[in-house]
Amino acid sequence: MGKFLGREVLDAYVTIAPCFKALYPYDVCVTICDVDKIIAYVPADTFDIKLSVGETVNTGSSAYAAMQEGRRKVITVGKEVYGVPYKAITEPVFDENNNVIGAVGVGLSLENQNKLQEVIEQFSSAFEQVGSGVQEIASGAQNLANIGARLAGAAQQTSENVKQTDEIIQMIRSIADMSKLLGLNAAIEAARAGDQGRGFAVVAEEIRRLAEESNTSAKQVESILLKIADSTKVINNDTQETSAVSQEQSSATEEIAASMEELTAQLETLNDFVKLL
Repeated sequence: MGKFLGREVLDAYVTIAPCFKALYPYDVCVTICDVDKIIAYVPADTFDIKLSVGETVNTGSSAYAAMQEGRRKVITVGKEVYGVPYKAITEPVFDENNNVIGAVGVGLSLENQNKLQEVIEQFSSAFEQVGSGVQEIASGAQNLANIGARLAGAAQQTSENVKQTDEIIQMIRSIADMSKLLGLNAAIEAARAGDQGRGFAVVAEEIRRLAEESNTSAKQVESILLKIADSTKVINNDTQETSAVSQEQSSATEEIAASMEELTAQLETLNDFVKLL
């Protein structure tokens, strides 16, 4: 940016000072001074820094600093000073020999900026809390999916074990049938032997009775195993469905968490931009 040069520039700013503030989209005050005193002052609509034309330039002001350093000076003044926070921006004015002859400055109200910054900080804090909650939900959904997968695996293993047990039951039934047939043959032979085969007949009858009981027990166990197999199939289907839903929830919450992080980043960018105003 070029320097403000010439006494006529300083005088021109004095002339247009009442209208100068209208060029800003924010509420501002306008201060113009020479090296010693205030030569023009227009207060803002929402705050007044209590300057008077003719009074000595305050050594703590941005105007004094700008003239001393020969460059633009920006100072932020807190709300506690004049009731409204503002940013003072001052440019020094030079003569043709590059000597400072005065300064032109504006004070921009930061009240709306601070309110916006507070809102941004509140949103940012809320987004962080929501993001944290979403992460916990995602973690819980993933854990639930993992548990469902393990249950499905256990159900599948149980189903395999039931199938193996069914093979054993079939073997028991086969042995029972063979024992029954053996008992029947023994009874026939005992009958042929007459009185000499009575003891053998008792043994043959006992073999047949044990065969019948084994066959009955095998049928009962088979019926129970079939019910277990049906229940295991239901559990397996339900756990697989639960695992799939949990996985979908985990993916969805991860997407939400990513969106929340993006919104938080955008708020931080907006906050940084507001600080530059």
